[in-house]
Amino acid sequence: MKLQKTEKNKFLITLMVSLIILFVFFILALSLGSEKINLINALWGQTSKITEGTDPSPNFDRIILLNLRLPRALLAILAGGLLAGSGAVFQLFFRNELAEPGIIGISSGATLGAVTASVLGLGVNLASIKPFFPILKFISPINLFAFIGALLAGVIIVVLAFNKESSSKNSTVMILLCGTALGTLYSALSSLILITSSKELGSIYSWILGSFNGHGWKELLFILIPSIISIIIMFSIQNQLDLLACGEISAKSLGVSVNKLRILVLISAAFAVSAAICAGGTISFVGLIAPHIVRKLTGSKAKTLLPLSMIFGSILLLLADTIAKTVISPSELPAGIITSILGVPFFLSLFLNTSRT
Repeated sequence: MKLQKTEKNKFLITLMVSLIILFVFFILALSLGSEKINLINALWGQTSKITEGTDPSPNFDRIILLNLRLPRALLAILAGGLLAGSGAVFQLFFRNELAEPGIIGISSGATLGAVTASVLGLGVNLASIKPFFPILKFISPINLFAFIGALLAGVIIVVLAFNKESSSKNSTVMILLCGTALGTLYSALSSLILITSSKELGSIYSWILGSFNGHGWKELLFILIPSIISIIIMFSIQNQLDLLACGEISAKSLGVSVNKLRILVLISAAFAVSAAICAGGTISFVGLIAPHIVRKLTGSKAKTLLPLSMIFGSILLLLADTIAKTVISPSELPAGIITSILGVPFFLSLFLNTSRT
């Protein structure tokens, strides 16, 4: 009883500290960029008239804040939370600390969709049908087809999970192997398309590296529903994921339907990764780093690992995006480069530590 109380206190302290850190980074993300802005002036500053009878001068800080910085920061927070949350769910389900969302090929499927849209010039082709499909007004063709590509990749994995042979004890390994193979295929197709249409390489390159530049309210509104669906599914299965920690046989004896849980895990990951990629392109390692940090702080129970991983993922991606847009200001780096620089040595150290155990 005393141990449970200690764990609860540790969780609450970690939660409060992480939320404070997230808030601080959120304020920094709103303030910093190629143009520093005064948040006090942006929020409460008044427009002023230069001379009597002239139009009031615009509050440029407020324009930058509301139209650029705020939606971008919210997208980074949401994308980081989704990637880290799906990473935590994957690690719990596969019982492997090296598991992460891109492992089943969804990220590569999104890249293939984006590359296809860019090369085929679907922005021009879709312009004529936008009046009939209002949703196309809220998203660029590249992000739309990236979302569709990620979902289709997720559907293929779900279909494989429904395969009769997937009821065997090696089904989890088979899904990982199939996901890795399909991801490699999607990447190869994307490279082939880009090689044969090299003129499109520049326009899609920053997207492939992962960047929130130019993304705003439209992208946020577009991914809101799939994000909510994913989050609801992830939190609804956290108790079953805890029971699965003892193995599939023990989980089944406690009433867990492993096949149903497998499908829910894959569906939640498909929606989460699709939405995150639509928000900021292909961003690596967030789903790996955040859950591992939380596991070191509070343990591996799903009820603590999932929510804290989402917060830490938001912190990590928000920090990466802030660094990306300030380190070579007025130009900016893709946020995916920053997460990769942080993630590769982290992954190697984690892999080496796991190999020794």
